[in-house]
Amino acid sequence: MRLAVSMAARGSRPSADQEVRAVAVSFRLDGRGVLVTGGSRGIGRAIATALAAEGAQVAVNARTADACQEVVQEIQAQGGKALGVPGDVGRADDCRRIVEAVIASWGRLDVLVNNAATSSQFGLLLDVEEPDLDRIWEVNVKGPWRLCRLAVEAWMGEHGGSIVNVASVGGIRGDPMIGAYSASKAALISITRSLARELGPRGIRVNAIAPDLIRTEFARVLVETPQIRTSSSRRRRCGRVGEPEEIAGTAVLLASDAASFITGSVLVVDGGNL
Repeated sequence: MRLAVSMAARGSRPSADQEVRAVAVSFRLDGRGVLVTGGSRGIGRAIATALAAEGAQVAVNARTADACQEVVQEIQAQGGKALGVPGDVGRADDCRRIVEAVIASWGRLDVLVNNAATSSQFGLLLDVEEPDLDRIWEVNVKGPWRLCRLAVEAWMGEHGGSIVNVASVGGIRGDPMIGAYSASKAALISITRSLARELGPRGIRVNAIAPDLIRTEFARVLVETPQIRTSSSRRRRCGRVGEPEEIAGTAVLLASDAASFITGSVLVVDGGNL
């Protein structure tokens, strides 16, 4: 999809000697190397397939090779380019191996989507067991931080790129039902803003998406609890729970040149609930 934008002076026609610049705004990602973590299901899967549909070469990460391969086959069946890069983003060695595999296969890493997340505890932050908190922090905070650093070292530092972190509205307003998860997403939002300042001069944009309740396996316990689903839907101006594909479109925007002047932003995608 391409949109020609005329940059004529507002309120008047350009004279013969005025230059009218046409700026091509493109959502296409042809030939770009992309890594999507947590890409085997839910929001990650929707993002991976959407980026591939725009021409990207997509590396799909999940913890197991079988989970990766299912999405790879789906993308390839639609004529896209994809490969599986299994690994646990909560482990430093796996993060390095994942990025090395992407560079070895695609020769580049233009877009990093940090989507992988975990929440082994539902309930208040003060009630979480410390081992559970450690695991949430390893995957949801340190994993994205490690991958950002590795992506910059391997490719983006010299060539520029886009980093998209999938956060949560819980990271903005807090959520007592998922206290530890929400705290980890608040940290990810802060990482996003800090890295946007650090990496902007190197041509690297860093943004976050903050979804509300989305119909995924990850959020199944929330979606399938009638009181939670009904209460949440009533608060939304859209009056319903979101779908993974509705987050994928935002990821395509932030990954593409259409968002070339967007960095350090947190795009809330919540059906009008925040």
